[in-house]
Amino acid sequence: MIRVINNIKNWLFPEKCIVCDCEVFENAVYCPKCFSQITRIESPFCEICGRILPFPIGEKNLCESCANFAQNFNFCRALFVYDFHSKKIVMKIKKQADMDVARKCCLMLTSKYERFIFDADFIIPVPSFWTRTLRRGFNPADIIAIELSKNLNIPLDLKALKRIRKTEYQKNKTKVEREKNIENAFLCEGNIRGKKILLIDDVMTTGTTLNECAKALKMAGASVVVGLTIASTKALK
Repeated sequence: MIRVINNIKNWLFPEKCIVCDCEVFENAVYCPKCFSQITRIESPFCEICGRILPFPIGEKNLCESCANFAQNFNFCRALFVYDFHSKKIVMKIKKQADMDVARKCCLMLTSKYERFIFDADFIIPVPSFWTRTLRRGFNPADIIAIELSKNLNIPLDLKALKRIRKTEYQKNKTKVEREKNIENAFLCEGNIRGKKILLIDDVMTTGTTLNECAKALKMAGASVVVGLTIASTKALK
């Protein structure tokens, strides 16, 4: 009976590739063509920020940024390199609030990184400023965080971390401009002292936003902050 019900469900609502929307086999995430085009993050990658490296660097595999500047997060991880193909996936969450795409991405994140994140005490998304959330109707990081909370059975706190001032969009800004734009923009009011936090966002580019959020969480007493995103840019070297 269960098999019959699943067959009917798949006939009515066939699984689709998260990139191109063509039909795929049951439980498949993407079609063979898109699978070959998406760059998944595999070794070597920076042990701290998680961005893919062009080649192994020393014993610790640290990118230039993480080797020279202390990060507030303990480490970050992502599924894909943020490029033309993975952007299609991210935009379905960021622009369309596509819960099915978010669900599939979160299943992949859980499968790939569960050993790093299973013991977190709370899942906290990077917040948008309230006017931006109101205009869009949702916060993309919330969607990802909600799905991860379901998968991992880790408590979700959507209110602990707040963006206390409106910032400009980070796109097209240099790393220095991003840091200045986002500096002291977040405040943590949650009871997280001594807790391990899983910090969620859709994309990590320079890591500035995640780092600033981690700073607010550490100032509130978090013992460990691990960043998790759908995609991240490549490390410079």
